[in-house]
Amino acid sequence: MAEALQAPIVIAGAGPVGMSAAIFAAMYGVRVIVVEPRKAGEPPSAKCNTVAARTMETFRLFGIAEEVRNAGLPDDYPTDTIYCTSLTGYELTRLKMPSRNERAQKGFLDDNWLTPEPMVRVSQLYLEPILFKRMQAAPEITILNETSVESFNQDHDGVTVRCKRLTDGQPLTIKARFLIGCDGGRSTIRKALGFKLVGDAELGRTRSTLVRSPDIRRLFGDRRPAWMSWVASNKIRGNVVAINGEDIWLLHRGMPNSTMAYEDLDFDQSIRDLLGVGKDLSYEVLSHEDWMGRRLVAERFRDRNVFIAGDAAHLWIPYAGYGMNAGIADGVNLSWILTAVLRGWADPKMIDAFEAERHPITEQVSRLAMRKVIENMEAMGSGPPPAILTDEGEAADQVRAMIGARLYETNVPQMSPEGLNFGYYYDASPIISYDEKAPEYSMGDCTPSTVPGCRMPHFWVGGKSIYDLLGPDYSLVRFNPATDITALTTAASNANLPIKFIDVPRPASPDVFRENLLVVRRDQHVAWRGNALPSDPEKLVRFLAAQAAVD
Repeated sequence: MAEALQAPIVIAGAGPVGMSAAIFAAMYGVRVIVVEPRKAGEPPSAKCNTVAARTMETFRLFGIAEEVRNAGLPDDYPTDTIYCTSLTGYELTRLKMPSRNERAQKGFLDDNWLTPEPMVRVSQLYLEPILFKRMQAAPEITILNETSVESFNQDHDGVTVRCKRLTDGQPLTIKARFLIGCDGGRSTIRKALGFKLVGDAELGRTRSTLVRSPDIRRLFGDRRPAWMSWVASNKIRGNVVAINGEDIWLLHRGMPNSTMAYEDLDFDQSIRDLLGVGKDLSYEVLSHEDWMGRRLVAERFRDRNVFIAGDAAHLWIPYAGYGMNAGIADGVNLSWILTAVLRGWADPKMIDAFEAERHPITEQVSRLAMRKVIENMEAMGSGPPPAILTDEGEAADQVRAMIGARLYETNVPQMSPEGLNFGYYYDASPIISYDEKAPEYSMGDCTPSTVPGCRMPHFWVGGKSIYDLLGPDYSLVRFNPATDITALTTAASNANLPIKFIDVPRPASPDVFRENLLVVRRDQHVAWRGNALPSDPEKLVRFLAAQAAVD
């Protein structure tokens, strides 16, 4: 007879998305079972190497931001991006970004961002153990490693999840109210739901090899080293990523055409061409993966009590490094909504907000990434880079300068993606009270705004982040203490709506913070604003709990 377990939420997959969703739910006291085929401590792929500022704000809430910030690269290792003909060849341009020691200094592309937590260049190799330790510390979370989800069925009341223990093949059944598929691009959950992936199935293919070699660090010579080195020559296209800034490196080599088999790109020679070295440089292969760049978004993210998030829901080429980060935003958004329903203060109709909010964002982000691919192709040309790039002489210098300038202009938004972090907004949510259209954004730029659906811009309050002051669900932020909020406090108390009331001085941006009152969610998105309470505060309370519409 199959062993049986029970929990309100079951999560398939213990990658960064699944772990973040579990941690967030556990912070509300909700029990979660996480099912993961890998062994505990088994290293992940090193493909993701950026934790976005928005994700760092979530990790600040988890209490792990400092640990994440200090992981990976040494304190003095820069996070610059360079474009070059090889690691030992000509440098076409450089996008200068700080080392950990330089973060407080000015002169870097992201030093004016409105956030308490700048982005961090850290490999998933170091991030996952930090999240796993945080997950283990939560008594509400049960982790089932070496266990796979085989199938499930659902009814009005919940989901029955059938699993298999990989160590002995024994079956295991879990009864849950909700199932979240965070099980990657080959998602068992998505396939069982029958959700199709829509978009571009192949945009390029890459050979990625994680190596150990202290010799690579020395290839920078006397130059300031780079975190990421994009390489383009008539021999190879790809990039080199510093994983620990010392002897671990990730080497991506792009396939030159779509008809070649992966094995037709010489494994060793393509690495040497990327680095610009001969046979004298030695390296040890730690892992290798051949993979395909895609722009695909699932047509749906939900079927009744079953959901998908992260790579299970969307796949796109890693321009601006936002795939994992968008997935973590999916998981946190969904966890907040599901726990609100499970705790009883929100109507189950609130669950409709997950797909209404997150699906359009993943489509927007995937298209922004795709546009950046096209712009880089236009900067370099669609064919092989000209041989003159590696020549000596004035003509070659002029070509390199021209291409370098175009690459710089094209890739500042990618390497300093302020808009991607802070500009996106929810414009069709059933739990946001809209009053005007949100300002548009691009990958690199955004306009700070308190328009409902936007992220409330960050500001400091007596040395504390406003985000640290927000309540666990809703907060009413009041900038004018003369504005009467008694009717709303009474209505919220009577309805058991969890809302924290915060009085703060109006930030020194009156054009942004025009209204006296903001209702802000835990994920920092504005749900409502006004100079005074609405005429029917009880109706606003019901609206925030998905129990009524707002006119």
